[in-house]
Amino acid sequence: MEDEIDLRPYVEALIKNWKWIVGAGVLAAVIAFIAASLLPPTYEATTLVAVTQPGQLVQFDPRFEAVAETQPLKAYPELATSDEILQELLNEVSSFAPEINSLEKLRRITEAGAGADPSILRLTVTYRDPQITADVANQWAELFVVRANEVFGNLGGDQLAYFESQQASAAQELSQAEQALIEFQARNLGSTVNNQLTALQNIQADYLTNKQKLNFLAGDVQALRDQLGQNSDVDTITLADQLTALLLQLKAFGVDETTPLQLQVDTAVSLPSADRAEQIAFLDGLVETLTARIETIDAELALLEPQILALQQQKQETDTESNQLNRKYTVAEETYTALARKVEEERITSQDTSSGVRLASKTAVPQEPTRLSRILITIAAAIVGSVIAIFVVIAVCWWQAPKGVISPPDRE
Repeated sequence: MEDEIDLRPYVEALIKNWKWIVGAGVLAAVIAFIAASLLPPTYEATTLVAVTQPGQLVQFDPRFEAVAETQPLKAYPELATSDEILQELLNEVSSFAPEINSLEKLRRITEAGAGADPSILRLTVTYRDPQITADVANQWAELFVVRANEVFGNLGGDQLAYFESQQASAAQELSQAEQALIEFQARNLGSTVNNQLTALQNIQADYLTNKQKLNFLAGDVQALRDQLGQNSDVDTITLADQLTALLLQLKAFGVDETTPLQLQVDTAVSLPSADRAEQIAFLDGLVETLTARIETIDAELALLEPQILALQQQKQETDTESNQLNRKYTVAEETYTALARKVEEERITSQDTSSGVRLASKTAVPQEPTRLSRILITIAAAIVGSVIAIFVVIAVCWWQAPKGVISPPDRE
């Protein structure tokens, strides 16, 4: 069975030497208190910086979506103690406190932390001169407010300058688009081409209408001719056939389209009989005439087609160029208008002092030195002295124990 270590000798040794332990703590506390008292007094000054949200959102153009602003409250203490801000503060402080001549010294006397509410930032300076302490704290707060608004609040003018440069570029593009439209209108033959195309299309439509009528008329003439050819036994034709042939002839030469024609046939009057062969020959000649007219119309249509296609191509090219220039002008105009409104938004927002980081309260010159540090030093020294005495008692007790066996020390 393994030997067990008995802790009672250690406890008895501590109890026996409690006076030495307490005495060591008191001695360390006295020494620390005297040393702290000999040090020059230090003063503490604190300025308050508030982070506020904007009450209103300026937005002239909905195409620029406003992003909801979320203040990075946890980042402000780190920004306040950054090298850049402290270097600016050091440059200011050197004019009235030349003994603070390095970032390390300045960093030792400054401290930044959040207040009871995260939107309140406490900037604390601890130094031996009360006036310098207050001046450094107030100067630090002013520098921090300016820098924080530049970084997180876009109040430094960078955003406004960016949109103003974009507006200038947009104005130049808009001017170029306007000049391109003016030059295009000086050579734009769109209306002329459109009128020529419309005229040719109307002529083409008339030709097609006449061709359709002639085809129908040729079909009627051929039908009458076939009808007369079926009764080849009789040399004469009837009055109705003669009138039908007459009407077809009138239609062929367009008489019915210019003047209204009414035929009144008196049954008491007899028309001379017409020879069937002559009538058939006449109808054959009429069909040939109609066919020739149809071929003439086809030839005219064939001549019109390439002209119409060329005009259509020219019209489409003109319309395409016009559409491209108008689209470019529209985009340039809308871009310039949107940027002009955004510039006004940024100009108004940059002058808004009701939101962002603001100096909530400056510090007054402290009248009494801080005493908390002296008390803490004394308490810490007492604790450290007592711990050292306990360690010494235990070490001596362990060293006096033979062969690792702990025996209680001799009692007096």
